[in-house]
Amino acid sequence: MTSLTDPTDPTDAAGAGYTPPLEAPAPPDVAGLVNLRDVGGMSTADGRRTRPGVLYRSEMPKVGDRPPPESMVWPPRTVIDLRSAVERGPDPHPLAALGAEIRVFPLLGDDAAPGRHTTASGAMEAGLQALYVAMVEHAAPQLAAIVDVVATAPGPVLVHCAAGKDRTGVTISVLLRLAGVVERDVLADYAATEQNMRGVIKRLKRLKGHALLPGVSDPERGRELVKTSVAAAEAVIATTDAHPGGVAGWVRDHGASEESVRRWRDLILA
Repeated sequence: MTSLTDPTDPTDAAGAGYTPPLEAPAPPDVAGLVNLRDVGGMSTADGRRTRPGVLYRSEMPKVGDRPPPESMVWPPRTVIDLRSAVERGPDPHPLAALGAEIRVFPLLGDDAAPGRHTTASGAMEAGLQALYVAMVEHAAPQLAAIVDVVATAPGPVLVHCAAGKDRTGVTISVLLRLAGVVERDVLADYAATEQNMRGVIKRLKRLKGHALLPGVSDPERGRELVKTSVAAAEAVIATTDAHPGGVAGWVRDHGASEESVRRWRDLILA
């Protein structure tokens, strides 16, 4: 697992008995979410735009986080948590105490943990593009189920994983492309995380040994995994768009209802 104690050293693994350690106090510059954004305002091919206040994305929230700017409705009414059981730990989600409904979809599996080899960790050894394509292939039913949730759940909806980069990036890409957002805007939103990664890593260092993603043994690969990869994001779009029915056909084939697809588009598009 890529350690965020030192993002260039992926060898800090605690094995099967791993549990996240206690947090240290947050430095003032990272006392709130640093990779949080509203995906409103993006363009579609038919000239429409995504509505603000419907879908947010971020890294993992923490107890005591400073609230975001007043321009954002907070807390979100629904949270989609993409982390594994090990990452979530035994405590309630920080936003549950503020009234958010928490929905869990562990895109890398609930067994993702330091020192454990999984399909996802094997894909990570080949880089972010291989990881993202593996997520699209192996987590397709979960991504389709997320479509059903966002179409009907109270909003705003927040999607997050640990860093808000990989699992969140794949999920947001599917949701935006399903709404018809142009590829340029989807990729720009994904790439915006790059400038936030220093702050994300600083926040995650509060959990000594906490990891960004599981199962990496190569230091060079570890360095790659704390960056973004537009090529990897393009591969997600290419994979889902290649379905004969486009991304809508892809999510329907993996379990999303036609009604959910329609309702999601009506909800997110102005």
